[in-house]
Amino acid sequence: MTLQETLSQLQALGNPTMHAHNIKFGAGDNQYGVKMGDIRALAKKIKTDHALGLELWACGNIDAQFLATLVMKPKSLTLADLDRMVRVPTFVQVTDWFYSNIVKQHAAAEALRL
Repeated sequence: MTLQETLSQLQALGNPTMHAHNIKFGAGDNQYGVKMGDIRALAKKIKTDHALGLELWACGNIDAQFLATLVMKPKSLTLADLDRMVRVPTFVQVTDWFYSNIVKQHAAAEALRL
């Protein structure tokens, strides 16, 4: 699946109520308001696609960033990648998902290597 195809699917899943909820809690306007369950279902369909995950993260769309945390391979990221990526989120919930799904798994993998 390409970045544009994925963004189109996220846009189709957009929900005005969720969009307003996200705005209320500090999200910017670069979002579709996709429900978390729908993001998880789309991630399950995509499975693991590290390259797509990196593109989704970089595009700046909040829903795409949520999805990116579920399709990336945390073990494939370098410390420089993590440092760069941690500076991107503008919405606290995205930061939470990034920490839970990427940083913790990356740290666990690094600890096993030591």
